Order: sequence, then C-alpha cells, then structure tokens
Amino acid sequence: MPNTTVRAAAEGTPEINRRAAHHVDDLSFMQRRTPKGTGIHYWQVQATGSYSADYEKGLALGREYLDYIGSHPTNGNVNLLGWIVGDMVALCAGKLTGIELGFLRQVNELAVVVSSWAKTQKGVDA
Repeated sequence: MPNTTVRAAAEGTPEINRRAAHHVDDLSFMQRRTPKGTGIHYWQVQATGSYSADYEKGLALGREYLDYIGSHPTNGNVNLLGWIVGDMVALCAGKLTGIELGFLRQVNELAVVVSSWAKTQKGVDA
C-alpha cells in the first residue's frame, strides 16, 4: 500500500489507499537505513564541490523541510530538526558545508521572523 506523502498526492494516489505521512517518505534528503528496521539517515545529501551551488541546494532543502513541518505539525516532527542536525554533525566531522549552512540559514530565517512577530503580540513571550 502506498504511503500518504506529498509525492503520493502529487502522483494522484487515491486518498483511501494512503497511510499517515512519514518524514522519511516525504523529505528528499532522508533515507531509510538498511536493513529495514535499523533507523533513518536524517541527512543524506551529496555535495557538488561548488560552495555556492551547495548553499543554494541547502536553502532549497530548508524550504522543503519548512513546508513539510508546516503541513504536518506533529509532536514527532517537533524533534525532527534535532535529528537532522545530529546527522549533519556526524557526517561533516565538525565542518559544515554549504549545504548544511544554507539549510540552517533557511530554517533560522523563519525562526527570526516568527520570534520577532511574537514579540509584537501583546502578552506573548518569545
């Protein structure tokens, strides 16, 4: 049975045949570990060797992530950024590349906007 994913919806899979969305099925930069049941690679990307191209790719992946969590605001997805960053750090041996920096910039940009907006709301602590 196909998953309920952004991809499934785009491909026209009937809604009745879909399961609940799962980030590994929806986000292009994630991949299930093999063998099945051994976990998820939360950050599975390939650098191009060009910092600027990688940075742009990171920005795009950040937008993809934000679109996903905006469409699926679940308790599990609240933890997702931490798992992604954990894999980033493990894979980059302490040196983030343009892809990671672009991704984090995109996510942080929204955090800054939302935090600034929240400060303008009467009685809201941000």
